[in-house]
Amino acid sequence: MHPVPTTIEWLDSVGSTNEEAMQRGASGATGPLWIAACEQTGGRGRSGRNWVSPPGNLYASLLLTYAQPIMTLAQLAFVSALAVHETITRLAPGSKPKLKWPNDLLVGGAKISGILIESQSAPQNGAHNVVVGIGLNLAHHPTLADRQATSLAALGHPADPAQALAHLAKAFDAWRVVWAEGNGFSHIRSAWLARALDLGTELTVKAGQDVISGRFRGLDTDGAMLLGSPSGHERRITFGDVHIGDPPQAGA
Repeated sequence: MHPVPTTIEWLDSVGSTNEEAMQRGASGATGPLWIAACEQTGGRGRSGRNWVSPPGNLYASLLLTYAQPIMTLAQLAFVSALAVHETITRLAPGSKPKLKWPNDLLVGGAKISGILIESQSAPQNGAHNVVVGIGLNLAHHPTLADRQATSLAALGHPADPAQALAHLAKAFDAWRVVWAEGNGFSHIRSAWLARALDLGTELTVKAGQDVISGRFRGLDTDGAMLLGSPSGHERRITFGDVHIGDPPQAGA
């Protein structure tokens, strides 16, 4: 199976590439359609955080339309992470990026990219629009209160946003073929684990009011993160912010 050819549309400035892609989908577009912008004036990350969006970095969102259940479409988070990992590896050879559940990419422990996936009912009967928003730090990186960040330029590998998106779009198409609308998720899961943080890494998860600590034990068959406690108990994590090591300071 080969994916439908992907269209890439560049905008000088937009509030949010995710919001623009969602509006296109609500108006009947089905994708695959990349909406990319030189800058965002209202970029968003997970949990409603602002995503600082100065010119020079990559801000792009991919609109896709599927008839699969939402739970299956959530697997696109792992497809996306693999595509971004491949892009960073190509643009910055030797950087050895690592995947951190659910959707961060780290180089040397510092965040270099983020992924935000949103969905809505599509105008087509029984279908869903999925928007995969990706921010990749090429020229700049923010100063974050609760974690380190970096960029390709800081690693000595500056890259042009259009060049980065060309690599990303090609990699995404290839991994979507492997995923096969959910039928190939076992292959995606194995590939993700091969590029993830080492098993046994100490993690802390902030899930609402709960703070859970343990050692990374991999992914369950549905993509939930497995976290092991000192007592040997294994816990499934299906949502939350994941930090390496101790929990961040209050207010971070």
